[in-house]
Amino acid sequence: MSDPIVRTYLSLGAFYASDPARRSSRERDVGLFWRSRQGASFRAAWVRDTGELYLFQHALGARGGGSVHLLEPALDEDELDRRLAGWPEVCGREGSLEWLLARMRDVPPDSLPTDPGPGRRFRRERRSGLRLGGPAPSAA
Repeated sequence: MSDPIVRTYLSLGAFYASDPARRSSRERDVGLFWRSRQGASFRAAWVRDTGELYLFQHALGARGGGSVHLLEPALDEDELDRRLAGWPEVCGREGSLEWLLARMRDVPPDSLPTDPGPGRRFRRERRSGLRLGGPAPSAA
């Protein structure tokens, strides 16, 4: 199985600057709190004009936000909806990031992520250092 992350940018600004079509495009939020089993969390958004889905890593205490991970493949909105059907019920759970990455590879997930229980859904993890794989961060 290949990793759906094809490029990493050091910031949201670098991500937008690398393709002018991204700057003028409308975006659709696809979850504000995708949680990795390793503790990192991300916001996902789909860029209408390019068909790109990206993950914006929440920065822990850093000004200006975190890195951006571009996912493959580019999708039209119907394919995005098909692959991520049911995402609102999954997003926010521990392991939800792995669910999202599996769906971008078009692999049905083995099971739903674990439910963190009442009152813990949006608790931020203090651990960092998630290595998602793919190319090293670039300043482009």
